[in-house]
Amino acid sequence: MKKYSILALIVSVVMMSACGPKDPGLKDAYKKYFKIGVAVTERNVADSLIASIILKEYNSITAENCMKPGELHPEAGVWNFEKADIIANFCREHGIKMRGHNLVWHSQFASWMFTKHDENGNPVVELDEKGDTVWVERPAFGRFRPGGQRPAGGPGGAPQMEMTKVPKYVAASKQEFYDSLKVHIQTVVNRYKDVIYCWDVVNEAMSDANNPDAPYEDSFRKSQAYQLCGDEFIKNAFIWAHEADPNCGLFYNDYSAWTPAKRTYIYNMVKKLQSEGAPITGIGMQGHYNIFDNPTLEDFETAIKMYLELVDDIQITEFDIRINEEAGGGLQFSRGEGQQYTEEIQQMQDKKYKDLFEIMRKYSKNISCVTFWNVSDRDSWLGANNYPLLFDSNYQRKPVYYTVRDFKKNK
Repeated sequence: MKKYSILALIVSVVMMSACGPKDPGLKDAYKKYFKIGVAVTERNVADSLIASIILKEYNSITAENCMKPGELHPEAGVWNFEKADIIANFCREHGIKMRGHNLVWHSQFASWMFTKHDENGNPVVELDEKGDTVWVERPAFGRFRPGGQRPAGGPGGAPQMEMTKVPKYVAASKQEFYDSLKVHIQTVVNRYKDVIYCWDVVNEAMSDANNPDAPYEDSFRKSQAYQLCGDEFIKNAFIWAHEADPNCGLFYNDYSAWTPAKRTYIYNMVKKLQSEGAPITGIGMQGHYNIFDNPTLEDFETAIKMYLELVDDIQITEFDIRINEEAGGGLQFSRGEGQQYTEEIQQMQDKKYKDLFEIMRKYSKNISCVTFWNVSDRDSWLGANNYPLLFDSNYQRKPVYYTVRDFKKNK
């Protein structure tokens, strides 16, 4: 057990004994509005303190990483369900429903699907005219030239990564890719359909280009799936997920979904694919905001209004508010070394959380869940020194927690 968990056990007992009508959890404070969710790892639910916080505060759970395609299905015929099952079983045991995250994503994807495989599940090697294997060079990830020397000719004298020769594999056809993708989607959806109430079916398929007037074809991220299939892979993913579980909410999920450009891209894509039969029932607006102008309140509300023209269900799916000026989901970010959580910064964060929750409560008839992306600053993918969440690195409530929970008292 980690050192901090020894003290945490004591704190947990005290905290749980104090829990009563005078100390509601977040889920209790928002029971008339929407679910309050949290993203967790399998380690979180196995830790007694963190598990007690989860059970007190939240009524929807998302697996942060272990249900992503590349984590569950790293090779043809190879499935890694262990970590996902730990979280799913925790939810089953405690009667908590899950958001599934996610079935299709360009990152952490089951990239083997883009390679042709034989009847035994082995990748097919490309041969030259003599029947010999075609070899290509690629970086040997994590391996630099011996001795850590800076070889001549390297950019700026930086160490050069070693190259290694690997076989060149035959690319899968569109139909072969679809065959693999359909099996993946329906296997996963069927395995967890008793505990998962909605899925992020497709994640982050739209471009980061900042041009609301871009042609439709230019509004997409040029992922391998898009290059092979165009937007059809999105439609098919939703159809196959619906076939596996007709009662499940099916979401398109993306970051920066409030910006004029990306909200336009998402709107146009969802409208077109719905008209072609894609059962897109919800839109997930990732958070990953900052305390400054990301998002602006006007643009945030405008995006919600736009999406409600197409769907009845919106969720804020990956909510955190960092204290630096970066934002978004797929960006490079500072992990906050040296930043200070001053009183002024705290007040700015309190106000941003307060203002956004006011808008979300306003649309609570159509916002079904707000999911915080991790339990505490210690767990956050942004790093503890960006202070993005309601619990600090010792799993204690920060002042902003009470800003969010006690909104009726703070009016």
